[in-house]
Amino acid sequence: MLGPWGAPAKVTGASTPAAEDDGTLANGGLELVFAVADPADGNNKDLYIMTRATTSSAFGPPSKLPFSVTGSSDETPRFSPNGKTLYFASNRGAVGNLDIYRVTRQNAGGPWSAPALVPGVNTTALEKWFMPCGMSNDYLVIQGGDIARGTIGGAPPVVVTELSAPAAAETGTFLTGDCLTVYFASVRSGTNKLYTSHRTSLTTAWQAPTPVDDFASIGGDQEDPWLADDGRMFVFVSNVSGTKDVYISVR
Repeated sequence: MLGPWGAPAKVTGASTPAAEDDGTLANGGLELVFAVADPADGNNKDLYIMTRATTSSAFGPPSKLPFSVTGSSDETPRFSPNGKTLYFASNRGAVGNLDIYRVTRQNAGGPWSAPALVPGVNTTALEKWFMPCGMSNDYLVIQGGDIARGTIGGAPPVVVTELSAPAAAETGTFLTGDCLTVYFASVRSGTNKLYTSHRTSLTTAWQAPTPVDDFASIGGDQEDPWLADDGRMFVFVSNVSGTKDVYISVR
């Protein structure tokens, strides 16, 4: 049985006076991709990556991903389970305000393909935080301010009413590898907090979301959850320092 979470620690390089958010890990926790708002580019966001040799090592300095360009906002990255596809939201040539794109690579550290729209996901609404369900074509995505579900290449996504609170914005969808537990952030309580929900199978309804209070001690609005497959590493963002920073907790 897993023990309690350790004290969350700011990630050096992803916790500066700039606004960093949208942290997501891949390659067994050795790669961290996150977004940084650029005041010189109208606060558009760019995606950055940091790597480390082991999960107990410090991350190296951040570098901007080559497909993240000035003049557009690239944000809310999520990896496929095998780490070879990175999904993200961008307003480059967007159908709506933000649309879902993907880039692919052959292996960790390899070159990325050109960004391409993900078929069957994008509408005239805002889409971000695309989260694939395992290696299947099913997914969750933020549509407007709600959590929606769909199938890549299928009909447009539809809102998941069990997870989406009326008149409250949800962000940061993350699915565990078995597709049965979801984490997200919501302002349904008045401030941005982390929530989780579970379902017993892929065809049953989601249970009522409950708050994730494990990291409440550090304070601030909290968002952008990510959980390792083995349940021993958790990534999230807090603004307790005055700007958004990326934190990691381990157990």
